[in-house]
Amino acid sequence: MNAKIYLLSAMFATTIFTNVSAQDATSTQSPPPNQSGQPATQFSITKDKGLTDFIVVGCEGKTKEELYNKAMEWINKTYNKPSEVIKAQVENDYIRFQGVSKDKYCWTNLMSFCDDIRYEVEVSFKDGKYKFAVLGLENYHVTGASGIRRWDKVDYKDSWTHFKKDGEVRKMYANNITQIAGYFNDLSKDLYDYIYNKNAAAKQNDW
Repeated sequence: MNAKIYLLSAMFATTIFTNVSAQDATSTQSPPPNQSGQPATQFSITKDKGLTDFIVVGCEGKTKEELYNKAMEWINKTYNKPSEVIKAQVENDYIRFQGVSKDKYCWTNLMSFCDDIRYEVEVSFKDGKYKFAVLGLENYHVTGASGIRRWDKVDYKDSWTHFKKDGEVRKMYANNITQIAGYFNDLSKDLYDYIYNKNAAAKQNDW
């Protein structure tokens, strides 16, 4: 009798262990997009993922209509020719715009060199938050011995130019990585500050 009880107990324990193991395996088959399971709130650049696709910024107490209108105001005050900068828009849904910034794509090779950048950003709106997505990034680069300058796509993902094989940033591009990510963080923050009337552009209304 004791042998039978022991055998049944062992079979029961094995069944429980198998079921638990199966559940654990299933739960890890579809991992969340990042460790927290939440969208990124800051841009960064890595060899594996390149430049963060988008960030989501919380705007407590603001409706999507308010956010859309504030973003339109911000673009009109931030860029010299807003009618040319805005490439597409759907009222209260999203705005897509293109901007240029001087001397932002930099690297060091005995001396420091910097190119202008051109970027395309799409800002989408929901009640209480907006999504700030970088759709494209280019640098105004000299090509070959001819010295001709043209816009070239910048892609950090799996880039041997910017990263070593192990993912470490190449020394000549160390500042480039932080500067480009920082530029888009600052651009989004400037929009956020405008929404809450915290920057100079917003305060121009108070006269």
